[in-house]
Amino acid sequence: MRILSYILNIALLLIVLFLLADEGWPKKIVYQLMFVVFLLTPLISVFTLWRDPSAGSESWLSLMFERKKLEEKLKMKKLKDENNEI
Repeated sequence: MRILSYILNIALLLIVLFLLADEGWPKKIVYQLMFVVFLLTPLISVFTLWRDPSAGSESWLSLMFERKKLEEKLKMKKLKDENNEI
């Protein structure tokens, strides 16, 4: 998934740069703002992916799911221990 994100961000950046080279800088302010957003979004995204390679594996969401999984395993172990005592 991370590689796909790199590929799509770089593709978007190349398309925006191609449009800049082909059409030139837009004249209207609305198009200029839209162009800046389309230019900065993949740059910031690729920089963030590159800067923190462990972000995908240790995000707060993945840690929460890991905690829930461990809690359920602990509950199952307690239930098995209770059944073995009876």
